[in-house]
Amino acid sequence: MNPAPRRAAARLGGLALVAVALAGCLDVPVASVSPPIPPTPEPTPPSTTYTLGTAVWYEGLLITVEDATATLDERGGPVIVRLKLENPAQDDADLNSRVLLQVDAGSSDPPIAPTRESKIPTVPGGGTAEATLTYELQGIPSADNAVLLVGELPLHVARVPFTAAGGAALVYEPIDLSLSGAGAAGDLRITLRSAVTRWDLPDWSEELSAQLAVITVTYDVTYLGDFSGGFAFTGDNVALRLPAGNWIGARHDGHSQSIELIGAGKTAKGLSSRFEVPYGTTGRFALVVRNGSTSKVIPFRIPG
Repeated sequence: MNPAPRRAAARLGGLALVAVALAGCLDVPVASVSPPIPPTPEPTPPSTTYTLGTAVWYEGLLITVEDATATLDERGGPVIVRLKLENPAQDDADLNSRVLLQVDAGSSDPPIAPTRESKIPTVPGGGTAEATLTYELQGIPSADNAVLLVGELPLHVARVPFTAAGGAALVYEPIDLSLSGAGAAGDLRITLRSAVTRWDLPDWSEELSAQLAVITVTYDVTYLGDFSGGFAFTGDNVALRLPAGNWIGARHDGHSQSIELIGAGKTAKGLSSRFEVPYGTTGRFALVVRNGSTSKVIPFRIPG
């Protein structure tokens, strides 16, 4: 047999075997690839809003803590506090003290400061301003026991609890008192009008030491004499007698004592003296009228 046809037949047989092999490969099922499983999203931390509306009198400002929103889980999270600040004075004012968050009212742990991005703006005279403070908590799942603190020792510290679990609020609201009574020392007569107890100095935008308060007494002064040059009324003509019996003069700060030249037979109305007293002092006081070697006490009471 001619070798050429044999070689051609062999090639055809080989090709047939390859085709069979390929056909067998095509019959093998191909494993399918599953799509990737997306990660399970973490649960959103629960959010709690504490509606407060608590007003605090501090450094001459009226600060209303409007609300606090805590978004916390077992790892902690942010607490956002909204403030409104009112400035009744004519000059612009800044809150110089820090506003801190005591997470647990019964804990001795130091309070938490707000983030650096949290700012309290200058409050214009006779105007208002708003502020949002953010506190980042670590590993604290609840703010139910939290207390917002305005100020730090050794000054007075105001307290605004988020719930009753945080204890009582301490807001330092001024105490106004209507007074009556009059007294004369020689030709100088004083008639009482009112008094107010505060724990700050609004005209200085300052808070007092935690050991102190101030009592401002307002009165009318009449010069009963006839000297044409009038009477030079100063802080030397008044004092405050405390319940313990000791006398004190008005604060020497340039703002706490009225000074007035009063004409013969005239009355200067609405003069005042501001006295610094120990914190919590209440009971029977007296304004002392002094004129040379003569003095007269005009008693009044500040209830406890």
